[in-house]
Amino acid sequence: MADDACESGAGRADAWGIRPEVLVKDDPDRVRELLDGSGLLVAVYETSAHVHRRAAAGVRRQLLALDALRYAQRQLAAEIREVGVGQEADTPWVVRWATGTDLDARLLYALPASAEVRVVATVDVDGRGLAFVGCEDGTLHGWDLATGRRFGKAVTGHPGAVRALATAVLDGRPVAATGSCDGVVRLWDLTKGDLVDGFPAGDEACVNSLATGLVEGRPVVVGGSTDGVVRVWDLTARAQRGDPLTIHTGTVCALATAVLDGRPAAVTSHSDGTVRAWDLITGREFDTLSDRAEEPHVVTHPLSDRPMTAGSDGDGEVRLCATLRLQAMPHLLVTDPTSKCPMAISANAYEMRLWNLATGEQVGEPVPVGFVETAALRVLHGRPAALVAYAGHGPVEVWDLSTLRHLRLPLVGHAGTVRGAATAVVNGRHLAVTGGDDRSVRIWDLDGERETGSWLTGHAGPVREVTTAVVDGRPVIVTGGWDGTVRIWDLEGGGQLGEPLTDHTAAVDLLTVGMVEGRPTLITRDMHKTVRIWDLTTREQLHGRSTSQYTSPYISFFAALEGRFVGVTSGGRVWDLAGSEWIGVQPQHDGALALEMFEGRNVILTGLGAEAVHLWDMATGERLGPPLTGHISRVRAGAAGILDGRLVVAVGDDDGTVQVWDATTGRPTGSYPFPARIRGLAVAPDGRLVVGFGSDIAVLAHR
Repeated sequence: MADDACESGAGRADAWGIRPEVLVKDDPDRVRELLDGSGLLVAVYETSAHVHRRAAAGVRRQLLALDALRYAQRQLAAEIREVGVGQEADTPWVVRWATGTDLDARLLYALPASAEVRVVATVDVDGRGLAFVGCEDGTLHGWDLATGRRFGKAVTGHPGAVRALATAVLDGRPVAATGSCDGVVRLWDLTKGDLVDGFPAGDEACVNSLATGLVEGRPVVVGGSTDGVVRVWDLTARAQRGDPLTIHTGTVCALATAVLDGRPAAVTSHSDGTVRAWDLITGREFDTLSDRAEEPHVVTHPLSDRPMTAGSDGDGEVRLCATLRLQAMPHLLVTDPTSKCPMAISANAYEMRLWNLATGEQVGEPVPVGFVETAALRVLHGRPAALVAYAGHGPVEVWDLSTLRHLRLPLVGHAGTVRGAATAVVNGRHLAVTGGDDRSVRIWDLDGERETGSWLTGHAGPVREVTTAVVDGRPVIVTGGWDGTVRIWDLEGGGQLGEPLTDHTAAVDLLTVGMVEGRPTLITRDMHKTVRIWDLTTREQLHGRSTSQYTSPYISFFAALEGRFVGVTSGGRVWDLAGSEWIGVQPQHDGALALEMFEGRNVILTGLGAEAVHLWDMATGERLGPPLTGHISRVRAGAAGILDGRLVVAVGDDDGTVQVWDATTGRPTGSYPFPARIRGLAVAPDGRLVVGFGSDIAVLAHR
């Protein structure tokens, strides 16, 4: 944490030969050049670059100070906070400390995309590594992997979301083939951003998979669609190459290209769980890859042609070429056609299996995994490696396919589901490119052996709920996470206090703290609707009522009210958990966010979508004060509390901004940007603001 970081020169901007004013004010491309090779400072700058590259200097200063503290660089954060930003008004809120769960010093670039990134691809043009992404809004964007700078012109003419993307080099220029659900595969010049050609892919067929390859020295694009037909187009001739390859097993769920026995091949996965390989010259099937397992069995190594026991690595120098496969319907299939080792990944929601694509034989036992969203393949320092990203917010794992063990530490940093992944080699360095729902494209150094810096982490997933309390005279933060744990933090020092509470078996989605019978008490609920009550002093569970008596599917959050716990619905109705009855008056506005007591009144805070935020007297249903306006996107979290004797309201919205108002006057009192969606808010007894964002928490203090 920031308060535990040493005050050494390592935390100063000038220790890296760059002034904090440059970080805040200068053009991002120039700053990136100055930061080249500076390690941790690059990671600090790039962590939220997809946000602050489009922001004013004042917002950039706030984000840089936050990320410096997330990397435990307290002195750097202090220097950044002191940078003047000209005519921009200084915010009265400053960040005091923050956790760094969502950080990785191997991050090279964080680049902005115009919408959620659905697909990612890389291409090498005369030794220049390029990355391209297709977005939900139908746009295509490209970057130079060596510099992180934009490449070419953005493609803006795609009709609808880009669902499939493949890249190739045509006449020395990078091109992209894209697919959607209008039955056409489009070919784009990625330098000019122009449409080159369109290929029919069946009437109203959804093109869900695309891949490129070489057939007899000519570049081709291979497309799979929902009509059960795989089609191959010759990119040079701009015409369909021969008759389409007809797949008799139903819809192609995923498709990739490879080289088998020296011949170009298309590899397809199907709804019945099969993975099949097709000769792209003759259109004939090589073999059906089954799921039979013979333990032990002997396979032929596809590099050396010598027999060896499945799962072994022979003399320790040569590794098995393999396919990573999941049972049931594979929805994802990727290969590395540039490798001499015919590898592939087919993935679904159940388990992971290791296969030899050259022989179609399974190797070893299946490995249970979560739902794989995207993956990519690369031979990394002589070992077949796979990047695997799972559905939901989480790290991208790096697997050694020869041992089915992690080859590198997971890559953490995305604040949403990773939808696309690709790999590249640039200037001898192995890079990974990922893009996802947080509208960022991130580039990672896979050759980084270990992370740098020192910061504490907590939840192994998003922070779902945040609140504050006083326990034995000490102000604390209580957080509930996607990982099912409840953690208690020292609000003064920032460190975690004791071991987490781990009795919940699912994500903790509701929690609140209050004084019950004179002792600080915590009530928690998980997504299984299991409710638990804890004595915060002893950390023991308090028993009495059953779970069913405490819970209701209509409850949005719990609150402590005059020594008892209540549940509040999204419409603002208040349910007395002990008395089993509705109390108070429902407000005239949906979207209940918080219930607080102020000057003897119980006050309900509501905010619906991007509409105004309101305060209501629970006893009378009367609105208190003027509407609070100024936020732009949908409100996700809210809190109310006392600051300098006045009631303040804070809300967090979808774009990651926390907005604060004086509730009496309706005047805004400042805002603070964050690089991820706000998941929880609380106002501490001393007026500090506790923010849960992504998988991390931060504490803001008023100047």
